Amino acid sequence: MERGVATRSRKTASSVVDGTNSSRGDQGYSPELNPHGGDTPEPSLQRILDELHEFRRDNNVQLADIKQEIQGVNDRLDEAEERIEETETVLQAASMLIKRLAQRQTKLEARLIDQEGRARRENLRIYGVPENKEGADMVSFLDNLFKKALDLPSDRDLGIERAHRALTRRQDSAQGKPRSIVVKFESYRIKEEILRKAWQKKVVYCDETRFFVDHDFPTEVLKKRNEYADAKKVLKSERIKFQTLYPAKMRVFYDGDTQLYQDAAEATRDMAARGLSVTVVPPAASPDHEEIQLLAEGRKTASAEWRP
Repeated sequence: MERGVATRSRKTASSVVDGTNSSRGDQGYSPELNPHGGDTPEPSLQRILDELHEFRRDNNVQLADIKQEIQGVNDRLDEAEERIEETETVLQAASMLIKRLAQRQTKLEARLIDQEGRARRENLRIYGVPENKEGADMVSFLDNLFKKALDLPSDRDLGIERAHRALTRRQDSAQGKPRSIVVKFESYRIKEEILRKAWQKKVVYCDETRFFVDHDFPTEVLKKRNEYADAKKVLKSERIKFQTLYPAKMRVFYDGDTQLYQDAAEATRDMAARGLSVTVVPPAASPDHEEIQLLAEGRKTASAEWRP
């Protein structure tokens, strides 16, 4: 009796299990449905793999483009470096050439100034004669002026070849400084004699106006000689004798010592070292140094402009 009841109980449990399974089959159960609820399907593994492959292909294409661009940039940089190296080589050669040309130009200018100075050896420069004082004949006016101011014989032939005012603009104001007069003599000896007599008298007049007589120096020489102006004032105030030699040298007679200076910079520097109150003139830069400096500045500017 008990065995029959147990058999029926097992059949009932089995039928319950079978009924449950059959009910799941009737509801259309699928493993791809979201177990958390809802009807959204989960992505399959194959789909994920396909997307990963596509992503890798896109990355490979982009990386290839980037590599190509980088290679192009590297090629341009290599080309730019080669051009810069060539330019620096040419610039260095140009710098050396400019330096040599500047040195040659300096020598040629010195020779030209020397030739100009020799061509002016028979000339005198007169300062301070009022404008229009000469009238229509400059040569006759100067002939009479020298004879009267320097006590020369009236019948002596001074051999003045020609004379004229300096070729600069005339100042309109009556208080303006008169232009200097350039006098060309036929004889160097007569020119030196007149200059020496004028210096011996120290003060000479044209009527009531004082005038001065000096050599007719080239412009470059006159500029260098004018650089001694402050040194001469100091030497005169200290009662120290000196001489200004051609073209632009100065000999100073100190107590027990004589110094010959080649330029104003050397003179003022030594005078200051001796305790004299003088303004030291800076040394003049050589033309080749100025050319190289300008070239270097231009090179720096070009390099700064090229940099990104």
